[in-house]
Amino acid sequence: MLLEIIIVLLIVSCSLFIHEMGHAIATVTASKNSKVEIFMGSSSKANKLRLSFGRITCYLTVAISGFCEYSIPKESPPFTYKQKLFFYLGGPIASLLGFLTLLTVSYYVSGVAGTIIINSAGVHFVLLITSIIPWTYPRFLGGLPSDGLQILNLVKAN
Repeated sequence: MLLEIIIVLLIVSCSLFIHEMGHAIATVTASKNSKVEIFMGSSSKANKLRLSFGRITCYLTVAISGFCEYSIPKESPPFTYKQKLFFYLGGPIASLLGFLTLLTVSYYVSGVAGTIIINSAGVHFVLLITSIIPWTYPRFLGGLPSDGLQILNLVKAN
């Protein structure tokens, strides 16, 4: 039972990390001067594993929520409409690709490993759906607006 809970938490954390990495990759490809930080759980940097990949810095822990934050140097122009849209769509696209990849792989793997892979695909799908629906997450999941809500607000402002 305890092992199953740990596996579920790890699957959720990995799926969230892939989703947030989608935002980060979209940001660093859209702007050559931007830097990105990924936080798993709270925005605290304490007691977290710190990994850096070029202009992407990750603060990792086992968590059920996460977010990606970008910064642009003051001498650079602010993000354009298309760059912001690309940033907000990066996470859902990463979740979709993760879902499709894991679903495909699950057809070739059986047993316990196959079950873990198909469940991981399901987590990616749930993350895709919950992130693309325009709503605000409950407080225990971070209390931030979803990617869908951010996109809707961006489109309305444009």
